[in-house]
Amino acid sequence: MKRALLMGVLLAGCMAKPPPNAAPPPPQAAKGAFIGAPDAAPVAVEWWRLYGDDALNDHVARALAANRDLRVALATLDAARANARLAGANRTPDVMLESGASPATRAANQPSTSAVPTSGYELGLTAAWEIDLFGRLRNQSSAASADAEAAAAARDGVRLAVVADTVAAYLDLCWAGELAGIAANQIEQQRRQVETVSHQLRVGEVSPLELAQSRQLLGRLEAGLPIFAADAQRARYLLANLQGLPPADAGRFQCRRPPAIAGSLPVGDGPGLLARRPDIREAERRLAAAGARVKVATAEMYPRVSLGASGGLIAGALDAFITPLISWSFINPARIKARIALAKANQEGALAQYDATWLRALREVESALADLDAERRANQSLTAAVTDARSAARRAQARVTIGDAGPLLALDARRTAFDTELQAGLSARRLAQRHVFLHRSIGGGWQ
Repeated sequence: MKRALLMGVLLAGCMAKPPPNAAPPPPQAAKGAFIGAPDAAPVAVEWWRLYGDDALNDHVARALAANRDLRVALATLDAARANARLAGANRTPDVMLESGASPATRAANQPSTSAVPTSGYELGLTAAWEIDLFGRLRNQSSAASADAEAAAAARDGVRLAVVADTVAAYLDLCWAGELAGIAANQIEQQRRQVETVSHQLRVGEVSPLELAQSRQLLGRLEAGLPIFAADAQRARYLLANLQGLPPADAGRFQCRRPPAIAGSLPVGDGPGLLARRPDIREAERRLAAAGARVKVATAEMYPRVSLGASGGLIAGALDAFITPLISWSFINPARIKARIALAKANQEGALAQYDATWLRALREVESALADLDAERRANQSLTAAVTDARSAARRAQARVTIGDAGPLLALDARRTAFDTELQAGLSARRLAQRHVFLHRSIGGGWQ
């Protein structure tokens, strides 16, 4: 008995533990720096604070504290961690304490005690421990731990989505107000122009055509205001939803001026940035769990060796024993081979998903960089065009005033200036959203 116990312990101790599951390398297409990326810069962990807006910080804090999707992800993570602890506990001995009591026969030798019943007591302690010779329990624990890490990455992915959606909604609210202000200013200018043309018509300086065209431009400008108001209200509703509030509470959300992001763009080495994306970390951990389950299925081909021990007070006497237990499912190898094939197929699927996640992440970052660069250049051109359009409108009005040109020239120049100014504002809004999408595509700086 002691020799069997000693051999089992020695075999368990001599089994070489496999190296920890290392992350597989990214696909060849994901290696290198991003195309057209500027100099590398560190990613701010709380990247939304780069805007320097206290109201935005409060919105993000409330969304992270109250968002329902994040609560679901946290519950999933807690369940995965509990399962990992359970798998780890399977590697420790199971100990059980048992006790019992039963009535015994009445004493018959002594008449004075023949009517007094007696009882018997039992107290025992049993223990069982599976010697993990072939790594079944160890790899089950590794798979459960990888699942928990994948759930943590999924939680980070939800956090990233909540933050990015909150920042985007807040910027939409700010820019809706900014564009509405631009439109209101243009409407006021054009309204004064309509009054001027109406006076000129009464004194015979212009024809009804000029007045109709002036009114047409005013109506076109006024038609844009409800759109911006709807954009603002939609952004308020989204902010309320992200923070777990009903739509009725959305009216208190306001923004006075769109914030501008500070700092250089957090781009540079491609794999170094993308490896922090929650979806890539999740896919890598799913792949590690699938690899561990292949080892679990393979370990089923070999016998399970357990040690059992029992001792205690039984029938008034001490008793104890130790025995090895061996179980081996070699009679039905087809079932084990099918489980191994299933585990390997799941591993291949996880590997394909891992590669696909890398390539999708690379595409998203490259697209975000291209869109951001294009929008920045477009915004610079539109900003310069606004200055020229306003100058042209002033010059055209001056020529009309001195009688060197007809009123339609000034009207057309003013229409062009209004449209260019509005397009520049819309471009600035798109540029702000491009910044948000870039931070989202590189993982948002989660550690």
